Amino acid sequence: MSDAHDSHGDFGDLQMGTHHVSSALQFTSVLIALLFLTIITVAVAQFDFGGANMLIAMGIASVKAALVILFFMHVKYDTAINKIMFLSSFLFLSLLFIFTLADRATRQMDHRAHTIKTPVASEWVHPNTLNSDH
Repeated sequence: MSDAHDSHGDFGDLQMGTHHVSSALQFTSVLIALLFLTIITVAVAQFDFGGANMLIAMGIASVKAALVILFFMHVKYDTAINKIMFLSSFLFLSLLFIFTLADRATRQMDHRAHTIKTPVASEWVHPNTLNSDH
């Protein structure tokens, strides 16, 4: 018959990959970097950089997200196909944002219907002053 290693519950010679074990020093280093970047985020928020405020905040947030993704989610040590799939999700997310921003940028908010106020009858503006004899 068959031997004990050929049962249905055994994976045989399949290569299931290896699991990377990160050290406590690595996790501590990433934690310190995330805390440092959080302090920088709070410090930068105290100043007005004009139009660059959002750019600076998103840059710092992107670095923090990259640290979490690479080390805590172990994408740094994952296979190439998983990295490609993970990055492609960000590609489609960026396309969604680009199309939304393009739609927003092409709208005409200075059209005459948006800038001229419609005249309103005075009895609608101050109804109690006109009919004070009732």
